[in-house]
Amino acid sequence: MGDRRQVRSKQEFIVAEWHRLGEKAIGRKELRAIQRGLHKKFGDEAIESPAKIARVLADEGAQLRHPEVIEFDAKWREEKIEKEASKFRGLERFLDAKPVRLQEAESLIKKLEQTRQGSERDEDKVNVQRLREIAINARQAAELLANDSTLNQKQCNEQTEIAQWLSVWLQTPTLFDDWLDLRRRSPDFRKNFSTEKSS
Repeated sequence: MGDRRQVRSKQEFIVAEWHRLGEKAIGRKELRAIQRGLHKKFGDEAIESPAKIARVLADEGAQLRHPEVIEFDAKWREEKIEKEASKFRGLERFLDAKPVRLQEAESLIKKLEQTRQGSERDEDKVNVQRLREIAINARQAAELLANDSTLNQKQCNEQTEIAQWLSVWLQTPTLFDDWLDLRRRSPDFRKNFSTEKSS
């Protein structure tokens, strides 16, 4: 019920903004102004696509400058896709054929967690699932590298450790930092990685 009321109030807001603009024909400039208004009033996630805003206004009798609307909508969608992709930038390092070191693995898992928290806040289940898939694939890559005969013993140990870290993050992401702190203090970790600088 609340969702329906919000959608209705967003539609009403779009129409009100169009009236405020003087009921002009709708093109790039007007759509951008309405998007800014939506952002200011409802926040980031409330911004509608230029095409959707144009449809709402066409239903109210607005004249659309079609080529401008289509061009602006395509550009807006392209920028949105690029912004989504940037959330995952850097995480592909986990899937390289080259071994990841412990410090790098820690910072990559922190990025996984920050991105997961942002996606949870935005209720973006698709991104949360993509992050899990990245972590699962990274764990499998680390497990394969741990058994790679071309690596030395320390590198193999690091890969086994990283696979364990990823398993813990997958099971309890919110507890990972505390768990890692305790893990670093363990005699087993100190024996295997005494020269590894902790951050």
